[in-house]
Amino acid sequence: MTETLTRREANKARTREAVIAALRDLVVERPVDEITVDQLAEAAGISRRTFFNYYGSIGAVLVEVFSAHAEAMVGQIDQAGLVADPIAALREFVTHGHTDPDFLGWMAALNCHGTAGDAALAVERTVWTELDTWLDGRLHEMLPAGTDPLYVTTLATSVMHAFSAAEKAWLADRADPTRLSASDLAAFPEHLDRALGYLAAGWRPEHHA
Repeated sequence: MTETLTRREANKARTREAVIAALRDLVVERPVDEITVDQLAEAAGISRRTFFNYYGSIGAVLVEVFSAHAEAMVGQIDQAGLVADPIAALREFVTHGHTDPDFLGWMAALNCHGTAGDAALAVERTVWTELDTWLDGRLHEMLPAGTDPLYVTTLATSVMHAFSAAEKAWLADRADPTRLSASDLAAFPEHLDRALGYLAAGWRPEHHA
């Protein structure tokens, strides 16, 4: 029985990996809102029905990808520092080069086709909203019991908005939207650190220069 379950779980993992790899290739070729479930299923070597056994939409695949990257990054943040000063702990993490290049690669690929249409923006909003909810839950787990839920939710939402703002600034600054250079990889943490810095300073005018 255990061997059967292990084999089944391995098959599920391979299917998910195939879908994610196929989507990664497709978003380089065309805007995400132009990719259909049928195209993605075919590229992954599965049926449409099998796709929906795993995911409710293409946006759900992206949520899984970004959640996995976010989980890996959160796992590297100093928890004691997070409790004492969460924004300082996040800035420490960011400035020491812990941003995963694959995470940046996904963001770049999803935005390499110019201005996004309404459908593409809707997909992106779904991803950021789901990540906001995910981060809220993880912070509730990481911060001490009894922490004000409003504090946790406000922190999660503020951090996710900082990520979103840093992404927009980073994408606007890239010279070649079709590939990531070493300077591109270095620039995103700089944008994110600045965004978190504004958050930490309360957006006071003397910190805007």
